[in-house]
Amino acid sequence: MSERNSSQAKKTAKRAVKKAYKKNPKAFIIAVVAIVLVIAITVAVIYFAFPNTWDSIMSKLGGKDDKPALQLGEGELQVHYVDVGQGDCILILFPDGKEMLIDCGSSVDSNEIEQRAISYIDAHITDDQLDYLMVTHGDSDHTYFVNEVLDAFDVDKIYMPFILAEPSNEDKANAVNKLPKEKLNLFTDKDTLTSGVYADFFVAALSEPDAEIAFNIGEFSIETATYRFDFYCYAESEWESTNLNSAFSKNAISPIGILEYNGKRMVFTGDSNEVNEPKFIEQFGGAGIDCDVLKVAHHGSESSSTRDFLNFVNCEYAVICCGLGNNHGHPTQDALDRLKEDEMELYRTDLHGTVVLIVDGQGNISFTTEKTTTADIWQGAEKAH
Repeated sequence: MSERNSSQAKKTAKRAVKKAYKKNPKAFIIAVVAIVLVIAITVAVIYFAFPNTWDSIMSKLGGKDDKPALQLGEGELQVHYVDVGQGDCILILFPDGKEMLIDCGSSVDSNEIEQRAISYIDAHITDDQLDYLMVTHGDSDHTYFVNEVLDAFDVDKIYMPFILAEPSNEDKANAVNKLPKEKLNLFTDKDTLTSGVYADFFVAALSEPDAEIAFNIGEFSIETATYRFDFYCYAESEWESTNLNSAFSKNAISPIGILEYNGKRMVFTGDSNEVNEPKFIEQFGGAGIDCDVLKVAHHGSESSSTRDFLNFVNCEYAVICCGLGNNHGHPTQDALDRLKEDEMELYRTDLHGTVVLIVDGQGNISFTTEKTTTADIWQGAEKAH
């Protein structure tokens, strides 16, 4: 059944219910009570007489959305969607004082953008130490300035793609080959990236003193008593069967993360698309997860934030990281229309500059923006010819 037919069926059912109630209220109430009793008795019989069946049903309904409840936190959790033009740079300040940076890059090698990003991060990290750094995938608009981040800050743990750098540039290839063999041998997947930008990050990451290297494989979490950050990535077997021979496949290795704090959930997507979004839905399981804020995948491309994915995460707010007048036509009108259809409150770094999300000690959500705009935020960008 199509979405339109399903919606029409729901409206028809509602009208029928109202009509039955008006015709004979007492009979209607008795019928509803009887139905509820039958359902309650059926549930009780399954729960007590067939516990294995009950567990199976609940597992399918709940998916991964059945983890232990978190304690309420007192401080603020902040998410800074830093304006780096056409690219991603997301700084997360956890309420316990730890920090995480997810990507730092732009589609252009701009010293001005780089310095602005590094200065912004430095202004919010007072001890020159970054607890977590994640690179979602190897594209330059996510990695261009990461080696500068590693130069500027001491990083404790680096999450990175399971991909060996094999740059076509001879000097960069020599830099990779000089890395310790025991580290290079960890990259057993057959896929490689020839990008010089990825090689710069790769060398800097594997040269970072005392940093723990972790691969974006399977499921893993950053968790305390008050917040939980769950990541869903390709399993190792999926890495083995994936060929990074297209822009779609390179983007699809992006982890999808769900950060929860004080009853609010934020979704992080990298450049996820129609390839891996269905994999995430299957991996997570169940009927969906009620979230609040979506970092719109792939800068609002047509092939990302698919209808099924939006229905699954069910967010009220959306943030698009994109550059004004970019060559890719991001965000696309198709993607914006899907967000608008869900009546989301929208923020765009191309129009609002850096966007800061705060979840406070009472679980309230607030946004601040670097600048205001009179532009139509629901108007898609034109692709450069």
